[in-house]
Amino acid sequence: MANAPPKTLAEMRAKLDDKIMEALDFLGDMEAWKQDHIRFAHRVSAFLSASESVLSMIDRHAKRYAREHGREPTFAAWYEAKADAFRMPHVARRAKKSSGSDLEWVYLRAARDDTIHIERTSLARLLRVTFTAHAYLTARLTVTATNHETGTVTVSEAETPPPAPPPEPDETKDEKDLWAFMPLEIMDQGGNITAINPPTDDVVSVCKRYLDKLIELVEECERELSTY
Repeated sequence: MANAPPKTLAEMRAKLDDKIMEALDFLGDMEAWKQDHIRFAHRVSAFLSASESVLSMIDRHAKRYAREHGREPTFAAWYEAKADAFRMPHVARRAKKSSGSDLEWVYLRAARDDTIHIERTSLARLLRVTFTAHAYLTARLTVTATNHETGTVTVSEAETPPPAPPPEPDETKDEKDLWAFMPLEIMDQGGNITAINPPTDDVVSVCKRYLDKLIELVEECERELSTY
């Protein structure tokens, strides 16, 4: 069987853009079906599947393009550095590396297999969740003091002033069509369970940010390949 002809950079980008547009379509559908739990969940699932396909296509088509130009190791090193943001826990465990640093990105990749982890909520609840998380992260400060005469080191926790309370929700707006992600657990083939905390923003806003990150990754990928 004859090998398929090499793909041009424009052809590869077109494939990625098509998948990005698919995700964008499902994102628009999510906006339209906020008040229907079943249809909204279906659109979230479809959006996450299309989004994950963007990463799969980069791994497959972009890597092939680099290989055909004799630059596969260079591309692999570039992509591995990018994967530091979105590496899944089970992949990180096998590779003895850290899980992705972008917690929203990691959560959404994990959630694509189980999008029942959403719940109807309100702006007031989301503000409370965000405030609680922010307060927890900023309420304590570790202070390290070194006595240069004795060589002793003192470590203590100092309380910092709490952040300002969240703004009150606008009661004039309809808040019945907001959705929030819930905590989830994923299990790898070895039976290891990893708990992943959800983003504190509403589902649609989180997905919009996720798509922006994917678009930026695709553009960076094209710039990288254009140097080969």
